[in-house]
Order: sequence, then structure tokens, then C-alpha cells
Amino acid sequence: MINELQKDLLKEYINVFIGQAANMLSEMANQRVLLSVPEVEIVNMAEDEVLSSELFSHGHIVSSSMKFGNDFSGRAMLIFPAKKAKLLVDACMGMESEKIQDEEFHLIDTDFDVLKEISNVILNSVIGEFSNLLDTTVEFSIPDVELLFVSENEQKMYLKHDIYMLMLYTSFQLAEAEVEGVVIVALGMNSLNKLIDKINEILGEM
Repeated sequence: MINELQKDLLKEYINVFIGQAANMLSEMANQRVLLSVPEVEIVNMAEDEVLSSELFSHGHIVSSSMKFGNDFSGRAMLIFPAKKAKLLVDACMGMESEKIQDEEFHLIDTDFDVLKEISNVILNSVIGEFSNLLDTTVEFSIPDVELLFVSENEQKMYLKHDIYMLMLYTSFQLAEAEVEGVVIVALGMNSLNKLIDKINEILGEM
């Protein structure tokens, strides 16, 4: 789909985009947030049998989904393993993180409210930066946050309605917890081509 040169440049931009989101998250959590350099992959869901990242694994996950549209359109998702989502909420609420046991793990309404705000900040930041890169305007929906149980066989089915997945694997290192997550930007062919054309344009100017 893209060659290594295109992928490297896209990764550089995405690293900046995710960094902006991490700065906003650090303000919400009132502590410094260190971010790993994101891994970037474009997945064709019509061909690939499984997702390569262990971050989007089977089991309980918290999924935030937000539609965006206009010239650059698609669906943005932020997915955490459910336990990691709880650790992130606790950090943003100023609560001490404790080891979470399976039998006592649960999320309450206020947790979902915080996760919706976190998702809104991160996804709006990332998609907003893509919009700036492409010099276009994008309209956002409000994120929907769900706690889901995804079996190993259902992993691919969860994303079956989208054709191309721009997978951004990253981890957020907070003072109290390390929280891994994956940002997924689902694009149709037209929007993906707009992004690739822009990357090629920048490469041609370098």
C-alpha cells in the first residue's frame, strides 16, 4: 500500500500528532505523560486475517469511536484493554492506582464520563492534525464509549465494516501507570488516497 519512505514520513507526522494529544492528556492527568514513538501500519481488512498488534487483543476492551467527515472522512477509534483504561481514569481523577484483580474489576458511570473526555481530547487532536496536514476542514461527532468483550474469533469482525485501517500503536507512560492503547483511523479508498497523495507531494518538495 505504501513504501518505506512514505511510511517513515507519515510516522514522523503521526509522532507529532500523538505528541500533541499526550500534552493535552498530561494536563488532564496533572502529571507528565511520556509517549512511545508510535508504530504505524495500514491494514487492508479485506485481505488480512488478523491484526498484528497485541494491543488490540481479545478480552475486555474499552472502545471509543468517533465519526469524522467532509473531504477527509472515516471513523477514528481509541482502544484500550479495559484494565489499562481503568488505570488511566484513576490517574486523571488523581486517585492512587492499585493492582486490579479480574474478579473485582469494573467500570462505573463516572469512569465512562472521564474516558469520553479523554477520547474526545485524543481523537480530536489526532484527526484535527490530519485535517491541518491535508489543508481541509473536518467535522467531528461526539465519541461513543463502550466496554466490550471481544473473543479471538471476533477480533476481525469488530472492524469488518471498514476497508483500510491506519493503525497507530502507542503507549502512554504516566507517573503512576503505563497505559498501552491503539488509535485506529478507518478510511475509505478516497480519503486514504488523499493522505498518500499529500505524503508524496511533501516527499517531492524535500
